[in-house]
Amino acid sequence: MLPAEQMVPDCLLSYQFGPEQHIIIVEKATQRLFIYSNYKPGPIETFKITTGKNHGRKLEEGDMKTPEGIYFFRNILSGEQLPKIDDYGEKAFTMNYPNPIDKQENREGSGIWLHGAFDIEKIKNPNNSRGCVVMKNQDLVNVSKYLFLNQTPICIYNKIKYETAANLQKKRDRMIGYLKQWKENWENKNINGYIGYYEKDFFYSGMNLDRFKAYKRRLNNVYRFIKVVLSNINIYAFDNYFVVNFNQLYISDKNHFSHNKIQYWRDYKNKAKIADEYSFSLPLPTKFEISKGNYITIDEFRKDHLKQMKTDTITVSPHEIHLKNISIFNETVKLSFTRSGSAGDLKVIPVLRLENKDNTRFRSLKGIPLQGGVPQDYTMGIPLKRSETTVLMTKEKDFDLKSLTLFLVNHRNTFEQIITYFVNTQQ
Repeated sequence: MLPAEQMVPDCLLSYQFGPEQHIIIVEKATQRLFIYSNYKPGPIETFKITTGKNHGRKLEEGDMKTPEGIYFFRNILSGEQLPKIDDYGEKAFTMNYPNPIDKQENREGSGIWLHGAFDIEKIKNPNNSRGCVVMKNQDLVNVSKYLFLNQTPICIYNKIKYETAANLQKKRDRMIGYLKQWKENWENKNINGYIGYYEKDFFYSGMNLDRFKAYKRRLNNVYRFIKVVLSNINIYAFDNYFVVNFNQLYISDKNHFSHNKIQYWRDYKNKAKIADEYSFSLPLPTKFEISKGNYITIDEFRKDHLKQMKTDTITVSPHEIHLKNISIFNETVKLSFTRSGSAGDLKVIPVLRLENKDNTRFRSLKGIPLQGGVPQDYTMGIPLKRSETTVLMTKEKDFDLKSLTLFLVNHRNTFEQIITYFVNTQQ
């Protein structure tokens, strides 16, 4: 048995892999919440919490139990948005319980949140909630800086299970293999192979699996070629399922688009299958990495797609930049970055996506032209220091900040990574 400091929670399949990502881990048995990074074996911070009054995994509405599994934060509620039936403190982050695996296994219920409490005594007593994860208001403020909606996972255990880094890598490599086969079947228009990676109960936009298959077959007949580029991959595991979060660039002879996608895969003995998937739009890049260190424009790819179709386009380059903090005061947005790795000169170009009820706008650094939220000039980025880099940007009044996209640029003024954060504007 390895020393405890060399063991890693078994949900962190992205340990020492891909861009840095924080994950919130809850252990009900000890009534503790931990902040982990996929680049550090031990927790960054630890907080006291309280969870459901009844022990065990949540099964149904009103059972006063806290669920166990991997979830994402969907929304933030505060003030008058919070119900009056309990002490929710200053704000609450809603979770996607029941997740697709919970639904398949007939676990029900609603209103499972991470929230604060005004009553300090509530936190002092263990197992003192109706099923939510509850902590002190100030502790929730500290946790909020790690939390991005639809992106930061929370993994809830009864008792954390630990693994060696080597075993996590074996499990991750297996999942990456399934992801590659799914992608290659899609690109090769192998409809049976592609659909074979979906659960029989899979639904997409109101279509069951048969209708989804027919829909994909029609698209295959329309397009001469399909190329799918995956990057910024993070993988998590819990019991018998995986959760994969990645950026997906889709290119055909007729159109192209970019999304952040989240997939739930159920793990079987000889194969994993997709139980559910959903995505969020991303700014469309002008270039992408067709192979390690080889960047090409979408137009260049289309002109010679037969030559490029065989290249491996699952990008797993280690992260070089991490958004340490984002804060908003009136119309000023303050960003703090740190960097890692041994690469040479690097610059970053941040792009804000702003929305109100009528319009969407993009804003970047002064002097950088944008098209569809994508910089058209990569020579004017901010140099990344080895220490912390701070940037001040301005947003319009009456517009909410919805997302922040970072374009990481190398010394050749070519971007190497695109990382998008879906922003919790009330943190």
